[in-house]
Amino acid sequence: MKLLVEFDINGDIIDVPQFIIDNKDRYASKFYQWLSDKRVHHSYWIKGPGGMKCLCYRSDAFVEWLNKKVLKESNEKAVILEQFVAIDEYIHLPSIFF
Repeated sequence: MKLLVEFDINGDIIDVPQFIIDNKDRYASKFYQWLSDKRVHHSYWIKGPGGMKCLCYRSDAFVEWLNKKVLKESNEKAVILEQFVAIDEYIHLPSIFF
């Protein structure tokens, strides 16, 4: 099922199992907790001004997290279908905002 992952000015379309969409806010919250935990060493940390740790990510981070944490034992996996789409063209899709 298609899910719109919204960012400030555009979004990405990902394909996920229906149960992810049914619980999208819960999974988005758990993902963001994992993503923003400075003790977690993932590739979405970058060095910002003064060497400060900053997050830099798009839907690829959410898809990676879903596949490794939530869908690890599932035959169904999350996949990015389109990136940098105009949000207003996809308002009919369920969505989450990061």
